[in-house]
Amino acid sequence: MTELPPEPRAVPGCDICLGMCVRRDNARSRRDYSAASDVNVELRRHHEEAHGS
Repeated sequence: MTELPPEPRAVPGCDICLGMCVRRDNARSRRDYSAASDVNVELRRHHEEAHGS
């Protein structure tokens, strides 16, 4: 079984990251795991573009 990478976390002080993490948590609470996964992709892309990581 392939191990998944850890979920991206909010960068301290970044409201965009925080908002995405809230969206992911809300999706997960609705059991909408596809939406939660989509937010992870979006958050990783944001990290690369805005935070260089």
